[in-house]
Amino acid sequence: MLIAEPPPDTPTPEGSGEAAREAARRGRGTRSVTAQAILDAAVQQALALGGGEFRIEQVLIDSGASSSSLYHHFGSREKLFMAVQDELYLKLALSEDTRRLDAAFSSGSSEEFFAYIEQQIRRIVTDPENLTVRRARLTMVAEATQRPELAEELVRFQSIMFDVICSIFDDAKSRGLINPDLDSVAYVAWFHGMTLGRTLTEMSFEDTERWIAVAVPAAIAPLRLP
Repeated sequence: MLIAEPPPDTPTPEGSGEAAREAARRGRGTRSVTAQAILDAAVQQALALGGGEFRIEQVLIDSGASSSSLYHHFGSREKLFMAVQDELYLKLALSEDTRRLDAAFSSGSSEEFFAYIEQQIRRIVTDPENLTVRRARLTMVAEATQRPELAEELVRFQSIMFDVICSIFDDAKSRGLINPDLDSVAYVAWFHGMTLGRTLTEMSFEDTERWIAVAVPAAIAPLRLP
């Protein structure tokens, strides 16, 4: 469950999970009220039906919009489908509980930060809800390989997610907790690939504890102070 968001006029403290997510929100851009209502209705259907699919007639009923409004804002069903895929991916990217991010920002020593990394790896690959998230991400990536326009948007949204996670490591570097020469972007890209890749192997290699025993040292090694 996500924690409550602060009111719009409440400043977000730097060096916190909420600050990281706020930076990601700013990268989303804005839509008109009608366009957002249409998109929200389509996303809710996509989540219910699976596969990113939706029914135009039901979208119009749920959003209270007219067909002319839908085509005015999105141009075609295909473009609305792409917008739904984008929104689903971004929801996944921003779904991290900010309290988990705050645990990284509040780490007071290298060992506490390493323990945080281990906890996150374990959560990512053992939490049943996270399995659903990982599979959904793989589905979206696969869809993007067939749709150049979607791939372009996917890259943009993935960059937003990377920025959120990179802020954790940049903060730890600034406080002298981890290797100051760490390439945060490259590390986050590798970390994301490592944990997402577990989705491809867990059916044929079910011993998650053995996988964790290899993954955790591999993830912590580049972080250690020289």
